Amino acid sequence: MNLFLHSTAHAHESVWEMLCHCVTDALIDGAWSIPILFIAYLLMELLENSQKLNEAVLHRHSKKAGPIIGSFLGIIPQCGISGAAATLFSTGSISVGTMLAVFFATSDEMLPLMLSSIGKQIDLTSLLLIVLGKAALAIVLGYMADLILKRFVRSQKDIHSFCEREHCACEEEEGNVFLSALKHTLKIALMLILVNIVLNVLFELIGMESLSASILSTPVIGEIIVALFGLIPNCSVSIIITQSYLNGLIGLGGLFAGLLSNAGIGLLVLFRTNKNLKENLSITTVLYLLSVISGFLINIFV
Repeated sequence: MNLFLHSTAHAHESVWEMLCHCVTDALIDGAWSIPILFIAYLLMELLENSQKLNEAVLHRHSKKAGPIIGSFLGIIPQCGISGAAATLFSTGSISVGTMLAVFFATSDEMLPLMLSSIGKQIDLTSLLLIVLGKAALAIVLGYMADLILKRFVRSQKDIHSFCEREHCACEEEEGNVFLSALKHTLKIALMLILVNIVLNVLFELIGMESLSASILSTPVIGEIIVALFGLIPNCSVSIIITQSYLNGLIGLGGLFAGLLSNAGIGLLVLFRTNKNLKENLSITTVLYLLSVISGFLINIFV
């Protein structure tokens, strides 16, 4: 009887520790994304109040150089950047190709994890080639996405209609752009934290090892499976994909397919801020298909 009570208490303690771990990770990820999201919303507020510069002007220029800038911003290991890009797209401030360039370049925990493995599982030259290769692909795929999605992304987007959808009452804080930007930021950050808690619990229950094993069980369609897995909007996904590559469980094509489709919190913010479901599904499909094709090509030519 005492043994049973001890086992039950230990199980409860393990569950409690797991929940604490999941909540802590979600809070840390949410906290890291807040500064970047705040900057994006502050820019949005400044554009709305500007007499000379507005979201339409920014969008027009973003079609020219946006994917280049977006790809180099995306390689910074900060998942909040993809969320900021999704927000700016939803307000009509950047083109869909610019947003997707950020998505393609985003790798969340890949860079820190690989840096910690230099000299053990990877060398510096290989790491630089992976990072720069991903950035170069993000630029090309970003411009391609602008062309492909030209027919599918047609809904009019502007900051005013975005504020109306969000019920943020920006007009009540007219002149106080910081307060308005903070309200937007906290609203999105809370949603991200709650969703990430749920995803973290699911990952803990399923087990990261079994997730990797399930990917490896279908080597013929490895890139398809890894890219699909990459669409899950959680930082743990990039850790699993990168670790699987470092351990030799997936090849370079699988690594690129998974990390190109893994946009961090970007897709989560996109579906939250852009209410056109058809557009969102088209964007997600293009993100996925271009990631899979890139993985295939890398396996063939590299």
